[in-house]
Amino acid sequence: MNFYYSALFVFAILIYVISVDKNVSDAIVLSLRLLQIKLERFYWMIVFHPKNPITNLAMKYKYDKLAQELYKELTAHQSHATMESETKKQ
Repeated sequence: MNFYYSALFVFAILIYVISVDKNVSDAIVLSLRLLQIKLERFYWMIVFHPKNPITNLAMKYKYDKLAQELYKELTAHQSHATMESETKKQ
């Protein structure tokens, strides 16, 4: 129960200081924004780091799938082109 009273006391003082001085509220808002930006930066650094094995594996699968699709498309185009050239020769 003491924890709840102490948390209530801290927040009551914080609300009082915010209501008395606008600069305190601006500082709190800016501090929270800075925290949010730092967390987003940390997330982007982890996700897009070149030595991250999880993202490297995901990109490998993505590029392998794209290469297979392009290979199928290329072979289909080549077989279609050879059929057309054979029909023109006859």
